[in-house]
Amino acid sequence: MDDLLTTRQVQEILKVDRITIYRMLQDGRLKGRKIGQQWRFTRQEVEHLLNGALQAEDIGISNVTSGFPTHCVQTIQDLFTSVSQINGLVVDLEGEPLTHPSNPCGFCQLMHQSASGLQACQRSWKEMASQTSPRDPFYTCHAGFNYVAAPIIDGGKPLAVFLAGQFYLQAPEASSADERYRRLASMHKLPTDILLQEGRAMPVLDPSLYTRVETWPFMAARAVQSILNERTGFMQRLQQIANLSQIT
Repeated sequence: MDDLLTTRQVQEILKVDRITIYRMLQDGRLKGRKIGQQWRFTRQEVEHLLNGALQAEDIGISNVTSGFPTHCVQTIQDLFTSVSQINGLVVDLEGEPLTHPSNPCGFCQLMHQSASGLQACQRSWKEMASQTSPRDPFYTCHAGFNYVAAPIIDGGKPLAVFLAGQFYLQAPEASSADERYRRLASMHKLPTDILLQEGRAMPVLDPSLYTRVETWPFMAARAVQSILNERTGFMQRLQQIANLSQIT
């Protein structure tokens, strides 16, 4: 009988994060079976991916924005979250991650272990990306948590969105929040007791921090825009050099 691998083992073999594993399950690139609440994968399936079925763009983040400076943006995002102590993530306009989450909360990490849970999060990210407004930067995701969404502009057009969350702007009513957590656990086949515990631990933002949390993501987004502008200028200079080299 073929060996069955855990999600963590597959992560280590493919050198990808957990979110990528569940995205691959969702779109059919990776096949697995549910044993209780855990996914298991055959070694043959994983080896098939390693032998060439997995394309380069399948590993890690979305590549819909060709040449996106992921490494630099990830550094900015990580720095932002280390200062703010809230989650950071950059997504494209379709809600696809362009970076790996920084400082993710336990609730969302658990949600992303479910293919349907990850899909629900991506729908929320896409909705936030399509509705960004500097007048009201706060948004609520499908799980009831608040985010700030700051657009990243390149060449005068929205390219991506810097998301900062998860937190509550105001403490939720306990019984209704617990009911929402139970509903999500049932919907996405997640352990109810753990999801309840993580949901109850979600921080409520201190009103004194509203201004900081409201403005810092926009500052991070502008830092990303500066990198994109510099990249564009550099590419234009390279093109000019290439054009000159063709003059006879």
